[in-house]
Amino acid sequence: MIPVEELRNENDAIKDLSNVLSNLVTDQSLRTNTIFCELLHRFQEKLDAHLKHEARSIYPQLLNHDDNHIKKVANDFLSNTHELERILSKYVKRWCHQINTENHEEFERETLEIFRLVNERIQLEESHLFPVL
Repeated sequence: MIPVEELRNENDAIKDLSNVLSNLVTDQSLRTNTIFCELLHRFQEKLDAHLKHEARSIYPQLLNHDDNHIKKVANDFLSNTHELERILSKYVKRWCHQINTENHEEFERETLEIFRLVNERIQLEESHLFPVL
């Protein structure tokens, strides 16, 4: 059975973290705060775990489904997952391994864009992926 409620709970935790971090990221003095960094790392871990959970629990079944529409939904989300992982990997390499107070405006812009992309993905899961499960 596909764990839709578990996936929704994971999405809620990811949204909660992105909402908190979105408000904190605008304060440049918090960039080097260890709690901020821990929350950002927790966000990254929860998102990564969620994407892996989906990959294990839903895509194999959907990709082998008889209904071509369901296969297309799965392929589209799988494609989006790979793109999101690529973007996150680039972001993490750039910002998460070193604490740097320089380029705060760029850090803020990129971080808020990550949160926007993730929240958009969550909305798409709720409206297009979960209904076919």
